[in-house]
Amino acid sequence: MNKPQAGFTLLELVIAIAIFSLLGIGCWRLFDGVVRAERSSSAHEQSLRSLQRAVALIERDVLQVQTSRRNPGVVLYPNQLNLRRGNWRNPLGQPRSELQDISYRLENGVLWRYSRGLDLPGLQKQKLLSDVRKVSWRLFDSNTGWRSEWPGAGGVRNKAPRALELQLSVGRFENVRRVLLLAEGE
Repeated sequence: MNKPQAGFTLLELVIAIAIFSLLGIGCWRLFDGVVRAERSSSAHEQSLRSLQRAVALIERDVLQVQTSRRNPGVVLYPNQLNLRRGNWRNPLGQPRSELQDISYRLENGVLWRYSRGLDLPGLQKQKLLSDVRKVSWRLFDSNTGWRSEWPGAGGVRNKAPRALELQLSVGRFENVRRVLLLAEGE
């Protein structure tokens, strides 16, 4: 009488171990790919959020530009944007002006926002974006179109600009363009 087989042969065990090893390697590679994709997606999302925050801050400042006969509200140089904004929050109720001078500059790959209250001595410096390769500003004048400097030659201006164009290249994003309407535009 033949005895029934009570276990696996060595060959069957080697084949089973090989199959489980291949499945484990395949699953590990799949898991590694998913983790890498998630990290890349997370880094892209953080870069996009930083860009959105910076543009939202610039947009808030631009929407609250205050113009007067003596101050055009916006002064644009080739590498810098200056503006005077109103509605500066005063949660502590300090005696101060609601007007604030704002300046945006690109320095060594970092876009900075400088702010100063009209009657306060200190200048505040805020880092908006890192890894900025290029920033350009233009203002739209209904008479002459897009201009890289404002006010024009001799400081003469006939009408307030109608829009501000911001173009920047930062991190993963190349040539992002945003056009912001100015509240005092005519």
